[in-house]
Amino acid sequence: MPRPNRRDDLLAAALELFADRGYEGTSVADLADATGLSKAAFVYHFGSKGDLLLELAEPLLLDLDDLMDRYESMAATERDLGVALGEYLATLDRHREVACWIDGDKSVLNHEELGARLDANNRRAHVLLAGRRPSKTTRAKASAILGMLWRPVRNGYLPDDPRARRAVVELATQAALTL
Repeated sequence: MPRPNRRDDLLAAALELFADRGYEGTSVADLADATGLSKAAFVYHFGSKGDLLLELAEPLLLDLDDLMDRYESMAATERDLGVALGEYLATLDRHREVACWIDGDKSVLNHEELGARLDANNRRAHVLLAGRRPSKTTRAKASAILGMLWRPVRNGYLPDDPRARRAVVELATQAALTL
């Protein structure tokens, strides 16, 4: 019988506990208890709760960074906003559990390293939507468009419903074309 992967067990337990109690509300002892491991075993696998936090968020962050890299490298005339917004929504949906937790946990958004990476990605998305020197009104609109993508994922409206996904992307695209 194969031995269970303790690292994966810790990641799964952490995501569940962080989503339920928040990052700050979950201790290393809680994580160890949830998996039947000792605190020493936790430290062996992750070093710190902060390292675990970053590992949980890394796949989402890398995918968002890759998406921004691809679209930033295109001339504005080559960009298809509908495709870009659809890919952004698909990325959030692919990492739904992490996106929901991150979006709802203020301690994560305020975490020095993770918060900075999320903020940098958010700024990149704003520039793609609104340009480099947008007015406050245009920045507000760009922020609302990104919210149009994050909120349905967080509220669980998209699983297994391609029509809902298309409707969200079409609405976000229509709004983006007004910028």
